[in-house]
Amino acid sequence: MVRKGEAISPKEDEKYLKLSAKTVKKVLYKLVEKKMLIPASGIKRVRSYRLGDQVKHPI
Repeated sequence: MVRKGEAISPKEDEKYLKLSAKTVKKVLYKLVEKKMLIPASGIKRVRSYRLGDQVKHPI
């Protein structure tokens, strides 16, 4: 479960969703484009993400 303000990493997502690293990166990139996620660390190589302001009711 992701809470507002908490960071998630692509590695955690791979394990939880049981998807390949490539697929997870594509999905995360799309969510960043939609401003649902924002990079929490890194500039060129993002290592973690946080929920964006677009997300009003996180699970």
